[in-house]
Amino acid sequence: SFKTDAVLFAAPVYYGRLPESIVPVFKRLKGNGKPVILLAVYGNREYDDALIELYDISLEQGFFPFAAGAFIAEHSYSVPGRPMADGRPDAADLEKAMDFGKQIRDHFSKAATIEDFGVLNVPGNRPYKVPENLYMMKKVRETIAFTPETDTERCTQCEICVEACPEAAIDSCDVTDIDRWKCILCFACVKSCPEQAKNMTDENFNGAVGQLAQAIQERKEPEVFFRN
Repeated sequence: SFKTDAVLFAAPVYYGRLPESIVPVFKRLKGNGKPVILLAVYGNREYDDALIELYDISLEQGFFPFAAGAFIAEHSYSVPGRPMADGRPDAADLEKAMDFGKQIRDHFSKAATIEDFGVLNVPGNRPYKVPENLYMMKKVRETIAFTPETDTERCTQCEICVEACPEAAIDSCDVTDIDRWKCILCFACVKSCPEQAKNMTDENFNGAVGQLAQAIQERKEPEVFFRN
């Protein structure tokens, strides 16, 4: 029944949208009317159109979007000396996530059929936000690599970065070799390296990220949405 068989769609926010590589994964799923809970996780800037994009995909695939939430985690560009949503999710975030789960349970318990639920509205724009900075990065890569660089004196070839990379962009035989077209600058390799051997050295990139770090210091709080 709809009370015991629900689906969870969760995704990080990337340049205000869903990551391009995750969209085909969601679009391979068939909902057959099953309720789905939608979650977007972002680094304390904005979640922009990621949640509404997730909502639209769930409808297209035959799911019944029942509830949605936007939660905060440490920004992917947060590093020592440049904290961005450092330490999140914290205890307060986790408590709100638990409350979200309890609210979902309560909403399910009050409905006899799926038709008893109202309308779910989530923030966002149609057409979706154009990820201009992402397109700019791809344009830059037509002439330079523009990927994290490796400090060979620090690197121990442990290959943790290879395992951490969600796009399989790092060569396991030579971890200094990063495929510029696969790399999405998610910083998974930078953040996972135990020797701090991976980093971006491009001055323009670091300047822009420094400005971003200053702009997102004000704490954002989780937001949740239900059918009513």
